[in-house]
Amino acid sequence: MNEELLNKIIDVAYRNASVWKKFEIYFLAFKNSEVKNTLAEYKVTAKKVKNLEIEDCPENIINNVAKIIKSENINSHSLISDIYNILFNRPLLSGTMATVFILAIISTFVFQRPEIKEHYTKQEIEIAEKQTRETFELIASVLNKTKNTVEQEVLAKRVSKPIKQSLNLVNDYLEGENKNENIN
Repeated sequence: MNEELLNKIIDVAYRNASVWKKFEIYFLAFKNSEVKNTLAEYKVTAKKVKNLEIEDCPENIINNVAKIIKSENINSHSLISDIYNILFNRPLLSGTMATVFILAIISTFVFQRPEIKEHYTKQEIEIAEKQTRETFELIASVLNKTKNTVEQEVLAKRVSKPIKQSLNLVNDYLEGENKNENIN
């Protein structure tokens, strides 16, 4: 017996089937003894299931489940709960972290750091400004040369001249119908 037929039999036994399915299964049960026996077994089971009384769940089970749910909500993994756990559940770790943090702040004020106090002389600053100006002038001259090359050589000679010749050729062709008949 295949699974689809078994599902139909179960639907008929539990009275969840349509009229057409009921007719089909009862007809099969009339012809086939295996279907008839299976239908009878499921009808008995369905009758017993419908006669079962609903019992209330014991109060202690409900309380235990509620406690588990509450503890899972408290122990959820969020940044705030993690910080709370570090600070209050592990005092040795939180005390160590606080000590390291305070020592780091104090050390920035107490110890002299030479990279902060390093100052440049006025002469070094003037040399740096002069070198910066020279660098920008060099870059400007290179960019100006590039601009001139692009405008005069590339655009004027290599791009505009062939375009002008092509447009003149097309213009001559369109103006004079019989003038350049060789061009096709």
